[in-house]
Amino acid sequence: MLNLTAEQRNALTNGEPVALILENAECVVVRKDVYERMQHVAYDDSELSPEEMIALAERAFDDADTAGPIR
Repeated sequence: MLNLTAEQRNALTNGEPVALILENAECVVVRKDVYERMQHVAYDDSELSPEEMIALAERAFDDADTAGPIR
């Protein structure tokens, strides 16, 4: 269990993130409902349309052409 300060608990209550360092790892704590909203916005697992796949392939080939030889 984490021991949070009154200020940190207040921030979480208001839906704000709280930065922490746990065993040398930088972490951010947010309320579960905030996390779920962020996850939905940040991650799209829907399938790509054929147009999107073509655009990604064209970009990859363009990037490969300008990257120079592989060593």
